[in-house]
Amino acid sequence: IACVRAYNDAMAEWREVSDRYVPVAIIPYFSDINTVVTEVERAVKKGHCGIVMLTEPRMTKSGLKHFNDPFWHPLWAACQDLDVPVHWHGSGGLAAQLALPRWKGFSRNQSHTVSTSRLCATPAQMIPNLILSGLLDKYPRLNWVCAETGLGWVNYVLEACDHEWERRHLWTEGILTRPSELFRRQIYVDFWYEKAGMELRHQVGVDNIMWEFDYPHIASTYPKSWKFVDWTLDGIGIEEEEKKKLLYDN
Repeated sequence: IACVRAYNDAMAEWREVSDRYVPVAIIPYFSDINTVVTEVERAVKKGHCGIVMLTEPRMTKSGLKHFNDPFWHPLWAACQDLDVPVHWHGSGGLAAQLALPRWKGFSRNQSHTVSTSRLCATPAQMIPNLILSGLLDKYPRLNWVCAETGLGWVNYVLEACDHEWERRHLWTEGILTRPSELFRRQIYVDFWYEKAGMELRHQVGVDNIMWEFDYPHIASTYPKSWKFVDWTLDGIGIEEEEKKKLLYDN
């Protein structure tokens, strides 16, 4: 708990220096839920604008509760009341457990490309689990943010969720709202270089997409980010108002 508090305090100091810096708090997973909520409330008072959450805490440490377990409901309720979103970074902790083992014959660059080009595999599991857990209907003002996940996979997942929702009549089992509508109401994703994903932006929701450049990772578009922005957004009929939303307003 002391380590978590020290980290959150250090991040909050940057918020005091610049309102352009948006810190996101970590939580003390190995504590009781009241301690978790208390730390989130404390961090938000110090300037944090959200929390980072594991996709499946139980896979990280035995004894923790499944993401969908009611154990976490006080945390979701607190974040909703505080008006701060829950963030998933990249794989949300699933990558090591779910990834295909790397072949030792790869070069360093080949190995890295294999690891980054499959990033969509984990959020493609995270989003259906969230939507079908019933949490979005239970906490309709709580937003969720995916970082470092890209955009091109989103439409497949939403179409698949909508298809199954209709086929299985899931509104009779408590999932009252169409999955794609839940997504557009509460979930944010990002893009960095995917023109194909941007061509289908309206199916995702223009208000739900944010730009990223992933500094300082090796996959970052820095220092040629504007080149990639132009490549991604030019020539596909994006209005200036849309462009502003995608690049910074959202």
